[in-house]
Amino acid sequence: MIPTAIVAYLALFATVGFLFVLACLLLGKVLRSHLPTPQKTETYECGEPAIGPGSVQFDLRFYVVALVFLIFEVEMAFFFPPATVFGQATRLLAGEKSAPTSAAVTASEKPEGRQPAAAGEIAALSARSARTLAVAAMVDLAIFFGVLLVGFAYVWSRGDLDWVRAVSHSALADETAVSVLQLRGEP
Repeated sequence: MIPTAIVAYLALFATVGFLFVLACLLLGKVLRSHLPTPQKTETYECGEPAIGPGSVQFDLRFYVVALVFLIFEVEMAFFFPPATVFGQATRLLAGEKSAPTSAAVTASEKPEGRQPAAAGEIAALSARSARTLAVAAMVDLAIFFGVLLVGFAYVWSRGDLDWVRAVSHSALADETAVSVLQLRGEP
């Protein structure tokens, strides 16, 4: 296909997509009703009346737990390709052991200028390659799992998995109460 035609198709696709989104937005603007009332413009917070300002700081522990989960969950997806290679290599090894070794190579399989190899030689080459693939996949999995464990140990040693962290110094109850009152803005 000509590069100019590819660019033209991409431009056409982008234009049609943009026009479709614009048409949907305009159609929604024309068809929906607009009757603002105080009840409709009120802040909706899960069916409960809103308490306090909307700019209240959220506890960072929730973010830390979510990020740790996301990191380890996504990295676990990277276990699939080496595990698939390992499974195929072991399946090939099991198939080579049970396959007969007396099969001859046909003339259509013979490369130009080479004599056909014996079936046993081909089976030995395939078994050796399958064994090498299986070992490489296992080493890859072990290294990747080791990296995951190092990351997990680091997160654990920092205390990011502890929901409530220990305070490095013991604060008196009066100091804590004064700090809480100051944060609330009460005298």
